[in-house]
Amino acid sequence: MEKSKKKQIVEELKDVLSKASSCIAVDYNGVNMETFTPMRKECYNSNVRMIVVKNTLARIAVKDTGYEGITDMLNGMTSLVLTMGDDQVAGAKILKSFAKKNDRINIKGGVFDGKILSEKDVKVLADLPGKEELQAQLLATMLAVPQNFVRLLNAVPQNFVQLLAAYKEKMENA
Repeated sequence: MEKSKKKQIVEELKDVLSKASSCIAVDYNGVNMETFTPMRKECYNSNVRMIVVKNTLARIAVKDTGYEGITDMLNGMTSLVLTMGDDQVAGAKILKSFAKKNDRINIKGGVFDGKILSEKDVKVLADLPGKEELQAQLLATMLAVPQNFVRLLNAVPQNFVQLLAAYKEKMENA
């Protein structure tokens, strides 16, 4: 490969890394195309980029970035899975689901918010709810307090009306 082509690949990878919110290294040795293609499509649909690049070029690209910790994982047949959207766990979720179906897909580790993650850490990350789910849980928790307060305020006049109705019924029966 020409030196100019290598430089171009490194620059493109640096650009993609600068926009990514997380990066996971995956060993795909022995994975057939029937598995690899649907995994790439799922990544594409979830705003996750799956990049296969030479390890030496990837090492050069991650140097002096927040993903430099992934350098030790760049050996063998490695693919980088970069989450590009707001949901930082999307890539980990996709990889975990495909790793369950195909034992040849091995998660090596990753980098998340500047912290190096082991394979186990990536799997734990995949079990976390996504950003939208967390926002929904937070909203439900925040709405519970005013809803309970309104119910409490409504209960006083409601109980008073029930008391008057019971008293009226008692007077009519007497």
